[in-house]
Amino acid sequence: MSNRLKNLYKYLMENRIHEHRGWHDAYKEFYDQVQKRRTEINNGQHLSAVGDRNFLERLLYEKSNGIASRGRSVLSKENFEIFIQNKDFLDALENLMLNPNIDTYKKFEETWQNQGMSNNPVLINRTVAACTLDVSTAADSSKFNQVFYWLVHEEIINYSSEQPQDWFSKNKFLMNFIKEEFKDDLNSKKTDEFYLSQFVWNLYENMYNPFSLKKQIVKYGPPGTGKTRQTRQQTSLLFDIWKDEYDLKNAFKYEDCFELIQFHPSFCYEDFIEGLRPVPGKTEGTSLLILQNGVFKEFCKNAGRWEIDYYNLPDDETVPKKVWEKITIGELEKRKEELKNDYWSYIFNISDKSKLVSEVVPPYFFIIDEINRAELSRVFGELMFCLEYRGVKGCVKTQYSKLNDDKTGMIKIGSGYQFFIPNNVYLIGTMNTIDRSVESFDFALRRRFRWEEVLPDMGVLKYHLFEKNKAWTSLSDNLEMLNQKIVNEPLLGSDYQIGHAYLMNLKYPNSLALAEVRKLIWDDFVKPLLQEYLRGSGKENELISSFGKAFGL
Repeated sequence: MSNRLKNLYKYLMENRIHEHRGWHDAYKEFYDQVQKRRTEINNGQHLSAVGDRNFLERLLYEKSNGIASRGRSVLSKENFEIFIQNKDFLDALENLMLNPNIDTYKKFEETWQNQGMSNNPVLINRTVAACTLDVSTAADSSKFNQVFYWLVHEEIINYSSEQPQDWFSKNKFLMNFIKEEFKDDLNSKKTDEFYLSQFVWNLYENMYNPFSLKKQIVKYGPPGTGKTRQTRQQTSLLFDIWKDEYDLKNAFKYEDCFELIQFHPSFCYEDFIEGLRPVPGKTEGTSLLILQNGVFKEFCKNAGRWEIDYYNLPDDETVPKKVWEKITIGELEKRKEELKNDYWSYIFNISDKSKLVSEVVPPYFFIIDEINRAELSRVFGELMFCLEYRGVKGCVKTQYSKLNDDKTGMIKIGSGYQFFIPNNVYLIGTMNTIDRSVESFDFALRRRFRWEEVLPDMGVLKYHLFEKNKAWTSLSDNLEMLNQKIVNEPLLGSDYQIGHAYLMNLKYPNSLALAEVRKLIWDDFVKPLLQEYLRGSGKENELISSFGKAFGL
């Protein structure tokens, strides 16, 4: 199997199974209904406007029927009534249900359009997807085509312009390809055809650039919502996607391109960028103050090796230098002999020479946990400029620039050393909003980050509880009710919600009844946390009691 396709499936489906399970179950449930009705038609029970009204309404008319949304393709109620009263239309639909293939698809499409009242290609394709797993749920042909031709361009599938170009044929080709690639997973029941069909739509939503992250992000929200865990998981999988496409010789490891630190009140510029640090002197009992790089500057030196080497190439009239973001592998290959370091070799082995060099260098992920616990303006210093202007064009002189040398300096420009944040560095911070409000951030710093709120995810919790003990699944509903109560309480509010992580990885015996485990969770985790939030309010007892009732006690 193509590792790249497998990594995409892992990233988009496996690791977000809690997001897709509801759709999966609704999809399977309605597909099974269609198959049941198909058997009945085979036995002589034809479709009728009277007996099948609810079924036909869900199949043809409803906004979302478990297969796909109708999007902007709208069939009026009046036209729907005319359709289901038309014998030719019902006959064409029956034939499609009994034998979904290119001929019955085209006949059904023709019959629909012959009504002369409504042109609804999305609804037509959605109906076909309800009748067969040979096509995906990507019913919008323009969106499906974007996925399809992206896969062709990336050489994941091979489909020529001489082959049929209609939605049904291309969709069937793609689904056959995916099923063949995932044959072992289908046989072992690690996945099923419904999830594989959903995969096509999720490719559409995410395919353009797996690195859709802005270069600077802050994930914020209540404690226990999995912000740091989510960040590590996302960055690891994004790295795998990059690696599978470009690093065929396995030269790079995620661990070498990832750094996680935690800010605290005494964390400062000298820890982050550079500063004078004592080291033992040559004479016993003496010490010297030596300039040493901080963790982020050292990280950027490593991540920016490619940009630094390119900048240091001497001018060559025969091969004019472009800005870093526009140079292709083919153009740079003319100066291959000047780029001798091992970390360049994989780039020149990439077959597609039209790829931008800036796209194929490895991504580097710098994670700052509890980003709001340090004095940010002091820690970041002149980085405020670098965050906005990436690469060499965003170079700045640091506070200790005059003390830099070849060992500590990042890039030498003129007679001095300067610092920049490379284009391939992703800076991601996490913070709990109850520790300090988002609004307390300096506005100049806030606008340089994209802010992503991470709230308690009942889908994740419900899926996890279902896997742990099916009888405990309703704990997610209890937590949702409690959080709603917390949100509506003026003394607390949204930032004080209880994160779903508090109810995950429970160590209680599976034999415990729901009421017993609910009481233990309340006593061990939830009640002490709420008591801490309410300490000194004068309403602890009253509110704790009402919160307990909301939790189901």
